[in-house]
Amino acid sequence: MSPVLERMLYGSFAESNTPGQSNWTIDLPEMRPASFAILANICHGHFDQVPKTLWTDELFDLIILTHYYDCTTVLAPWAERWLANVREPTAFNELDMYRYLFICQELGDKQRFEITARRLVLESREVMRREELFEQLGGHMSHIVDRIDTIREGAIEAMLGLFRELSDILVVVDERPRWCKYASYMGPHRCESMILGSVVFCLTRAGLWPLPDAREVEDTVMGLYRKMTGVVIHDIGRVEKGGNDHAKCNPRDFLLERLKRILVDMGDPLVDEERKYVVRQRQKLKIGIGAVDC
Repeated sequence: MSPVLERMLYGSFAESNTPGQSNWTIDLPEMRPASFAILANICHGHFDQVPKTLWTDELFDLIILTHYYDCTTVLAPWAERWLANVREPTAFNELDMYRYLFICQELGDKQRFEITARRLVLESREVMRREELFEQLGGHMSHIVDRIDTIREGAIEAMLGLFRELSDILVVVDERPRWCKYASYMGPHRCESMILGSVVFCLTRAGLWPLPDAREVEDTVMGLYRKMTGVVIHDIGRVEKGGNDHAKCNPRDFLLERLKRILVDMGDPLVDEERKYVVRQRQKLKIGIGAVDC
């Protein structure tokens, strides 16, 4: 069932059997006993001892083991049930989200694989050192992690940059074009001052003023988006009866549209080969045969 294990036991590996020896002991220090017990029960036909449900970390450890021994296909009879009973991790647990992503990848669940990758971009925080995260993931998915980190930082930088650009425009000198639609040379700056004051007040209350560097933001992309779309911007309105209406200078609609565009334009955390791999895994495990692969 496992070509790797067969070569280890009967090939040229140090753990292999010596001629004439019927029993021997093999040390597998990096293998979790509980995961190996499940694999052994499957391989020896002790199906009544195979658990009907597994927690995310238990299923992850089992799949790490079967991936190493190139025998994930033996999990086929239980794969769909295990996946159905595993709860999608919360956004607060970055490690569990990546574990769940790996589970979906290896068990061929393309839809959940794509959704979870997108969730990691939008909802995760870089709470773990990357060296520690890669170690916990057994060295798997490092390219996806790097891609998600890059997209997340780029989106955060774009949102912060939008407000930097606005604040810079609001304090320009008279010789340059001003934000106020009715500004006159050497005229009052009450319109820009009202807008800038509102922006600074709301961002300060959100802990975002002065505007930080993107790498210093501990919030998620969606968390930052909610804070920035919640900024209340006041304007001086119509200063006198029949006068100019400065409500038209209010940048709120402009900011909302640009913030939405930043989310829409974020890069894809997955590449085509990763999607094709998931489809191949599903075909190997014969899960959902007959479904259309998009």
